Amino acid sequence: MALDRQRVKELETALGFRFPDRELLEQAFIHPSLDTEGTATYQRLEFLGDEVVGLAVSTLLYRRFPDAEEGKLSRARANLIDEAGLAELARALDLGALMLLGKGEEKTRGREKESILADMFESLLAVVYLTGGWEKAFGAVERLFTPRFGASRDIEGLLLHIDRDHKTRLQEIAQDQGEPLPEYLIVDKQGPDHESLFTVECRVLGVTAQGSGRNRKAAEQESARRLLLLLREKEGI
Repeated sequence: MALDRQRVKELETALGFRFPDRELLEQAFIHPSLDTEGTATYQRLEFLGDEVVGLAVSTLLYRRFPDAEEGKLSRARANLIDEAGLAELARALDLGALMLLGKGEEKTRGREKESILADMFESLLAVVYLTGGWEKAFGAVERLFTPRFGASRDIEGLLLHIDRDHKTRLQEIAQDQGEPLPEYLIVDKQGPDHESLFTVECRVLGVTAQGSGRNRKAAEQESARRLLLLLREKEGI
């Protein structure tokens, strides 16, 4: 069950950390579906890694945005370390290729499942913490997450950059200002049903914006995202 040496080297380069304990590193990639009696899986490591990643990202946000209020810092952290966010980073590190899965999980494409990818990302950071200490773990998190901040100079800019639920954010702004909720209207649909492209117009606070997506929900989110950008430029919201 030894891990591929070349892939481990590439992982070490990406993290900026050399793993001194290959046996513990291997454990981080053993899924419970692998039927090996007495062999530890990633689950205990994932429990610890969840806390390591959460604290490290909280520290990054706290330092990067010293004037941000607690609620917005919490929302930014939630977006950065939710299942989809961690799975995205796991894919960038190609953790799926290192997974040790049982036959059943392999058949159901377990290497691509966001839940497993996210868990193994956390397990991996737990290994860095256990073998390298807090500074090495924080350094790895900083190395991986900082690019996701983009050029954001304030917490609102970051939220707009990383938030996947733009519709909810737009609704909150309208409610805060005592205005009617956003309205969404399909203005165009192209292509066959299995390959459609929807265009939706969003209207709120006297501003309109259009966005497109492969389904109505995606198009609504894109139109809300674009309207948020317009509001930010126009009103500084």
